[in-house]
Amino acid sequence: MSQIIPKNRLRAFSKQKGRCYYCKVPMWIGKPDEFASTYGIRESQVKRFQCTAEHLLARQDGGTDERNNIVAACSFCNSTRHRALNALSPEQYRKKILRRVRRQKWHPAEYHHML
Repeated sequence: MSQIIPKNRLRAFSKQKGRCYYCKVPMWIGKPDEFASTYGIRESQVKRFQCTAEHLLARQDGGTDERNNIVAACSFCNSTRHRALNALSPEQYRKKILRRVRRQKWHPAEYHHML
C-alpha cells in the first residue's frame, strides 16, 4: 500500500492543528485511549473522532492523493458526507456542518465541551 495518503493525512492533521476540516472538533491519530482520557469521553465513542484522509475531489471524480486534495476530517464528518445521494461540495458541506455545530445540532451534547 502506498504511504502517500497516510503521509498527506498527517500533514493535513498538523496543518489544521489536529482539528477536523469540517466541524473543527479535535481528532486523534494513533492513541485513542489518551484522546478519550484527555476529552473525558468513553473509549467506545472515540472512533467518531479518528482522523481520516478526506479527498476534496473524490478519486472517482478524477481527484488525486496529492497533498492539495487531502484534508484531515473526523471519521463522523467524512462518513456522513459520503452517505448523501448527491454529496455537497467540500465548501458547501463545511458551511452546512459549521452552521449545525453553532446550533449544537451536529455532535451530541456530550461532546460540545470539545469544540
